[in-house]
Amino acid sequence: MKSRISVLISALNEKENLAFALDSCKFADRMFVLDSGSTDGTQAIAKKLGAEFVYHPWEGYARQKNWGLDNLPIETDWIFILDADEEITPQLREELLAISTGKVQTDKVGFYVNRHFVWRGKKISHCGYYPSWNLRFFRRGKARYEERDVHEHMIVDGPVGYLKGEMRHEDRRGRDYLWQKHIRYAELEAKEMFKAMNGTVTAGLKPSFFGNSLERRRAIKERVWPYLPARWLFRFVYMYFIKLGFLDGTAGLDMCIFMARYEKEIAAAFQRLKAATAANLVQ
Repeated sequence: MKSRISVLISALNEKENLAFALDSCKFADRMFVLDSGSTDGTQAIAKKLGAEFVYHPWEGYARQKNWGLDNLPIETDWIFILDADEEITPQLREELLAISTGKVQTDKVGFYVNRHFVWRGKKISHCGYYPSWNLRFFRRGKARYEERDVHEHMIVDGPVGYLKGEMRHEDRRGRDYLWQKHIRYAELEAKEMFKAMNGTVTAGLKPSFFGNSLERRRAIKERVWPYLPARWLFRFVYMYFIKLGFLDGTAGLDMCIFMARYEKEIAAAFQRLKAATAANLVQ
């Protein structure tokens, strides 16, 4: 029986992760790997495991995936967006199949999927990173990503639901790579913070202190967080103590310290951006 699901994976040099992602979604009718220029053998892995490999120059996290939604030959009723360092668990797979094949009737056009992070080989159950809800499963033509440089969310045209099954997130490319990736994230996050403080944020997820969890999180990120001093310390205290990161043991402590360092990188990038803008205004 056809699953009536296509999986879209955006990739760049993901040879350590891609096989795990593709193995977890072989139930799909079609698997697309949208690549932006890998040089590490990602293409060979994709083709070996039955995925359709498509090259498209990098446009940014949101625009790259929106390009895939608009241009790939996706004909199934349902689409699942999976990161290359994520896996669909068996329980989630069964839920997706039940919905897509009509075994479970629904009026929902999109579904939020929870994911758990694996950090230093341990599943993280606290730290403010669990639960981690992302809208990833939706009817074709009913959802697309907001215009945001990093940590983008999907905007859905219709009612949404929540699934019980989870994704597993583990980046196997090593700590040095992970840190360099977060430095790039920091630059992009600083730009988004700068736009928020200057009222130039593009349309997308609506920030609201009275909305859902994602809308509340966005409201805090745009309207409160930029004005706090020593945000790296706030982040560590929030993750390790308030969100009980200490219950995740040494892995939890390491993750909290890592993300506090990341917050310092965002602050430094933001200050550089402010200085550059001020210098341009003076000139």
